[in-house]
Amino acid sequence: MRCFVCMPDDAAVEKVRMIEALGASVQRVRPVSIVNAQHFVNVAKRMAEEVNRAEGEGSAIFCDQFENLANFRAHFEGTGPEIWRQMNGKVDAFIAAAGTGGTVAGVSSYLKAQNPKIQAYIIDPPGSSLYNYVERGCLYTPEEAEGRRMRNPFDTITEGIGINRQTRNFKQGKLDGAFRGTDREAVEMAKFLMGHDGLFVGSSSAMNCVGAVKLAKKLGKGQVIVTILCDGGHRHLSKFHCHKYLKEQNLLPQTTDLAFIHGL
Repeated sequence: MRCFVCMPDDAAVEKVRMIEALGASVQRVRPVSIVNAQHFVNVAKRMAEEVNRAEGEGSAIFCDQFENLANFRAHFEGTGPEIWRQMNGKVDAFIAAAGTGGTVAGVSSYLKAQNPKIQAYIIDPPGSSLYNYVERGCLYTPEEAEGRRMRNPFDTITEGIGINRQTRNFKQGKLDGAFRGTDREAVEMAKFLMGHDGLFVGSSSAMNCVGAVKLAKKLGKGQVIVTILCDGGHRHLSKFHCHKYLKEQNLLPQTTDLAFIHGL
């Protein structure tokens, strides 16, 4: 069995090395729009089609994690029930960032099926359009404005979250609202969690915790809020947890409490 993985070349190199160590081959491509033939999703799909033409239909499977609803079902049938059991049904709200959308859609749909009063939110990083879509019904972000786009599709230090389109998985979600998160908040949160809770988390997990704090502020005391720590810091040593890189981005952690959260 062979595994081919195509991913953006601005992702932390630790991820590539880990995948290769597990026996897969990796191709890194420049971050471009999904309409570009060289987008990593399109390259992977094309590779699967080429293998099927050369070796016979069914020889290769394109996983298509953004549009394949098996992603949503995995969280509706797995993650959601796991949260419900572990919390003994005592959940007031759930929040997480969205990349493919499978986690937030599956979990929010399951939890609301158990208790319609449970609220579900997303936390959205810089450069992503989902905040405006959830809050205003429009897929737009200020970074998309003429003359403001930088060289990468997502002008953020976080990886694996944020997107400028609706996926089939995301469309299954049952969301009540959204928050914006910043790179500064994510970096500071990672440092805070390491110092106060002994948790060495990645950028997505840090942003999820930023969202949890913002949602707690909105809902008030006494509410049970759930999020997901979906990536470890060991996947981000060359960027998100790299002193030199953070210094270059003017993002070195500066605080020791939660004062870095906007709005607190």
